[in-house]
Amino acid sequence: RLGITTAGALVVDDYAHHPTEVRATLQAARTLDADRVVAVFQPHLYSRTAREARAFGAALALADLVVVLEIYGARERPEEHPGVSGLLVAEAAADIAGGRPVFWLPGFDEAERLLRSILRGGDLCMTLGAGNVDELGRRLLQT
Repeated sequence: RLGITTAGALVVDDYAHHPTEVRATLQAARTLDADRVVAVFQPHLYSRTAREARAFGAALALADLVVVLEIYGARERPEEHPGVSGLLVAEAAADIAGGRPVFWLPGFDEAERLLRSILRGGDLCMTLGAGNVDELGRRLLQT
């Protein structure tokens, strides 16, 4: 748990960075008494994202609203994986989400602006990933 935003949304961080983990985390979140589950996902590694984009999208589609950030490359460089970005995951999630909102916001600043404008009391905002997405969660708690 990270804390509660000024709007009253609960922000929780989870290290989930594989489709199976993301799915399990969001299934567990669904059992809680939240008005909406908002998933903020930062893919980890270009190679994993290229290989698992559809599976990530399917897992993320369990949320009421999805925000996908740019990939946290860690030891991998983007130029070694042309055409691979977080957009692949966002498109996959949008294809499966049945009209629920899915956003691709590569940077933390854009994501923070959107989340501050839409999060409200009763929401559960899950930051998911093995990169530095927890920093975005902490930013949401600042006034």
